[in-house]
Amino acid sequence: MRTNWPVCALALLFGAVAGCGDDEPSGPAPEEITGTWNATKAEYVMSEPPNTAVDLVALGGSVTLTLGEGGDFEFVVTPPAEASFTTNGTWTLGGETLSLTPEGMPFSWQFDVALSGDSLGLSGASVEYDFDDDGTPEQATLNLLFVREGS
Repeated sequence: MRTNWPVCALALLFGAVAGCGDDEPSGPAPEEITGTWNATKAEYVMSEPPNTAVDLVALGGSVTLTLGEGGDFEFVVTPPAEASFTTNGTWTLGGETLSLTPEGMPFSWQFDVALSGDSLGLSGASVEYDFDDDGTPEQATLNLLFVREGS
């Protein structure tokens, strides 16, 4: 029995060292991103070639995202020269991934999230957008850049 003790001690030591990594969670904390955010960029990129991109903000539209402390969100999109539409639902943050789940929908939009001061970047969500305005939306990726309201 005594000859196994050093082996067990080494195994425990290596296990403890392996577990002593960077315990800081990656990505922002939920309380850092709650609030109202106004888009400076709202880019839809077609998933298939020719990979057309449309930035609603550059065209004169607007996008606002409000992330509530209780896990609710309001996403307001106002395309250029059109009426706005609002999507409500719930949000969760896991590391560097923000999930927005619209009310009554079985899916979530999954964004990679990056926070730098009062700038919030959300990228990579799989969405649909009607690039050729024919009434049939095409698969796209949504990339958003926001500034905190009031900053």
